[in-house]
Amino acid sequence: MTGLSMLSTSARQHVSTSAGRWAVPPTSAVWVPPYLAHAFRSYGPFHGWSVYIAQSACRALPDRPQLLSTSPLLREAILRAALWPVAEHLTALQTHVAQVILDEIANSPREEFCLPMPSDSRLLAVAEAILKNPSARESMSAYAEQVSLSERTFSRWYKAQTGFSFRVWQARARVLQAIEWLTEGQPVTTVAFDLGYETVSSFIEVFKTHVGMTPGRFAAVVGGGQP
Repeated sequence: MTGLSMLSTSARQHVSTSAGRWAVPPTSAVWVPPYLAHAFRSYGPFHGWSVYIAQSACRALPDRPQLLSTSPLLREAILRAALWPVAEHLTALQTHVAQVILDEIANSPREEFCLPMPSDSRLLAVAEAILKNPSARESMSAYAEQVSLSERTFSRWYKAQTGFSFRVWQARARVLQAIEWLTEGQPVTTVAFDLGYETVSSFIEVFKTHVGMTPGRFAAVVGGGQP
């Protein structure tokens, strides 16, 4: 199995591995290193590229999944490579273009937002339920009771396995959904209330804390939303 980089111009999609889940805006790509099982899901028509790279050429590339900000140079180099006829060896010019692709992947700015998933099957079931309905407001004690764990054990295990407290993880799950909806072009106000926030300002504050920009700014950057 080779390394894989996905460059997407689809409206809404995500990539999942055992380690976590990434929402993929149209301006981004996901790098998946060799031999890592992953799943890709697109909501609506997908238009983009998949770049398969020999394992021997991956030494300088990230050793874990990364959400990358794609540059115009990377996109153009991949468009050029997509036109090559199938051949056993690359020409000198093709080798140069291939090296440009590798260099751009290695040096593309990393977008760090990821939702780590717990490894314990009981906690994973809770995590998947929240992802299916991120606006749910069940208490942590209710979730702990559902999986037959004490609240203290549930909290401690969740932090140990995801790196985040349960409350922070839950907030990030809502932000992950918000990223997908904003990328689709849904207004910030609609996203805030659909996620169960009582006020738009509280949603904006949470989103900015986790993403580093307001949802309106994010929507403008991806080109699909309304502030």
